[in-house]
Amino acid sequence: MRIFWLPFVAFILLGFVIDWIIGRKLKKSGLRWGHVLAGLNHTVSIAAVVMLVMALWSQPQDKAEFASHFATTAGCLLVFLIVNVPKFLWAIFYGLGSIRFLRKDFKILLKAAGAGLAVVSLVTLLVGSIVTPYKSNVTRVDLNYSNLPAQFDGYRIVHISDAHLGNFDDTVFVSQCVDSINALAPDVVCFTGDLVSMTVEEAKPFANVLKRIKARDGVYSILGNHDYAEYMRMLTPEQKAADVKELCDLQCGIGWTLLDNTSATVKRGNDSIAIVGTANYGDPPFPVYGDYAKATAGLDGVFKVHMQHNPYMWRKALVGKEDAPLTLSGHTHAMQFVINLFGNRWSPSSWRYPEWGGLYEEGDQALYVNTGLGMVGPPLRVGVPPEITLITLHHKN
Repeated sequence: MRIFWLPFVAFILLGFVIDWIIGRKLKKSGLRWGHVLAGLNHTVSIAAVVMLVMALWSQPQDKAEFASHFATTAGCLLVFLIVNVPKFLWAIFYGLGSIRFLRKDFKILLKAAGAGLAVVSLVTLLVGSIVTPYKSNVTRVDLNYSNLPAQFDGYRIVHISDAHLGNFDDTVFVSQCVDSINALAPDVVCFTGDLVSMTVEEAKPFANVLKRIKARDGVYSILGNHDYAEYMRMLTPEQKAADVKELCDLQCGIGWTLLDNTSATVKRGNDSIAIVGTANYGDPPFPVYGDYAKATAGLDGVFKVHMQHNPYMWRKALVGKEDAPLTLSGHTHAMQFVINLFGNRWSPSSWRYPEWGGLYEEGDQALYVNTGLGMVGPPLRVGVPPEITLITLHHKN
């Protein structure tokens, strides 16, 4: 992997200047060891940058080692963010507060705001890395459909997505999630892709835990963009295909039904609905594997619950189709960062995906985007805990 060193060197030098200023300010405020604390911060910052560059530079040749390598890289990125985001936020406001022509009281306000923002961001990052990623939240949604067969009134769907199992050091959190899922007494469980981040090796230690998920009509799954080993660039196409097959076999081996442009029929008396699963519908640069027409062949007039990893497909190919009343997706993670303010939610994920998290409705059609159980990139979740969604369907007269 090609690394451009100049930005990293420039970042370290800029960080040194900021830490030197912070040290002087702390010492001037009466904290004797302020310069030592600032120096320690800079040392940790440099170490994080160096480790991050080394992790990006090195690529394990054995795919069994890739999960731990990926986790190490993500950990380095997290440390990098924790030690640098607060001080750079402070530096921006301190710089603004040093502009000469501004009023003195406004300068003081800017510098105080910078100090406060630095503290808040540090606490937020620490909570988002230590607490939030390991406390799942159950979201309950009720949906009403006039074309839902009467026998399925009250049908309970548990929707989970984006486990990215390689980010977890042990099975404790995943086991807790399984217990939470089973406690909801679902009729069906739908997993909408990205069981792993890189390779099937990540999933193997969790197979027995995932096998415990129970639902009256079974567990259905699809593949997400990470499940195709597309990020394992050192693998040949044949090796990638073998990895995908092994991941599919693992899911079938734990009792899940993998839907790959296929469907399954669920019956209640004389009524039935279809669980439809399409392969990943990649937005650029990812390939489009999903084929809704193929997956729904022979299902005219049947109420369908459609599973598609990428919510991009909903507006691109499904909105306006009468036979796609409910779509379940994941993929976005809400970029693992959500601001909740006065009942309003915002995520930088909205810059790329109009439908990035939660329920979206268009006429009689609904899309639910689950924000995931696991993480990709830094092991961090701010304002968006791991999500388990319980969707209850109701027959509307």
